[in-house]
Amino acid sequence: MFGQETMSSNAKPLRKRRDGQATRERLIQATVEILSREGLEAISTARVAHDAGIVQSGFYAHFASLEDCVVAAAEHIGRRIQDSIREGLSLLREEGVNDFNLVLAQYHRILDQLEAQWQFVELLLRYFREPTPLGRTLAAIQQSIRDELTQHLMTLLKPLAIPDGGRPEAAFLADLMVNMLLSAVQSLRWEPSLNKELVAYLLAAETISMAARTYDWMSEKGYWPTPAPDQG
Repeated sequence: MFGQETMSSNAKPLRKRRDGQATRERLIQATVEILSREGLEAISTARVAHDAGIVQSGFYAHFASLEDCVVAAAEHIGRRIQDSIREGLSLLREEGVNDFNLVLAQYHRILDQLEAQWQFVELLLRYFREPTPLGRTLAAIQQSIRDELTQHLMTLLKPLAIPDGGRPEAAFLADLMVNMLLSAVQSLRWEPSLNKELVAYLLAAETISMAARTYDWMSEKGYWPTPAPDQG
């Protein structure tokens, strides 16, 4: 009996923690959905609690403030976008970074995702420079995406033996790519008649062309040694 009672008493806190985590996740998901559909202005503790199926007073058992909940929601969306970008970059490395149709398909995919999360993109553009918990979270998300692209580009540059692994050059190119992508999403949002097929095509064409022109320019300027001719 004593052993059973101990096991039962231990199970209750574990069950309580699991229930608490499940409620917290429902609050985050509710915030993600409101943010994605209606934007930051539509989020309130009452609305989030209602959509998560709990009373408003229960909200503060899981988050100290509404901003903490919004930060958690932003992190959730950011991770999904980062995972999608990481998956696309991995596919490009495996299948061929110079395959235009493959690059085009990845731009289509990420444009679709960012358009679906336009409210998040707008939040990112508006607040990522602010010295607030939300601003710092958004800045960290943007930096993570930039780092992911930088590492991808450095992997491609590695065989060329560029000094410092080509990190400064790769980081700058990553900045250009992120800015192009965010600008494209903004244009699609504010110009409804803009053809998304054309936007994806131009992004893919510019990415491949920019890589080729950069390689040629760096070769001309002697950024890495020209391979010695085969003596055989």
